Amino acid sequence: MGLRIIKFMVVGGLGTLVNEGVFVLTTHEMPIFFSLGLAIELSVLFNFILNDVWTFRDRRAGSFVRRLLKFHVSSFSGGVVQYIVTIGLLIVFLGFSDISEIISFIFFSHVEAQSTFLAVINFIGILSGFIIRYLISLRYVWVTHNG
Repeated sequence: MGLRIIKFMVVGGLGTLVNEGVFVLTTHEMPIFFSLGLAIELSVLFNFILNDVWTFRDRRAGSFVRRLLKFHVSSFSGGVVQYIVTIGLLIVFLGFSDISEIISFIFFSHVEAQSTFLAVINFIGILSGFIIRYLISLRYVWVTHNG
């Protein structure tokens, strides 16, 4: 199991780069609701493919599409945690106090914060979902009946 979690962490690290890159590049062009969702989805797809061919290659069961769907289900909880933490921290650190400001920020505004600030906040969100994603992946997505 030790080597497997290291592989999972390497894939997660690379997926983090995908997530951060997409988030930082798109946040200035579209509302955060969409940019964060796009970043999470692209990193989930990236992580699934690498985990499927490298980390959990010996534990594959069922079709590619079935594993992909299961991975999406397993990633959902971690993605929700990341989404809530990231948006929550942005709301706190950008000083929004009125609910209409918050709704406008999430759904209609482009973030004009520095890229480093956005990346750090998003990274905290990513870390918050890591453990959930690993445990669910191990026990649900790439489960074997004899291991």
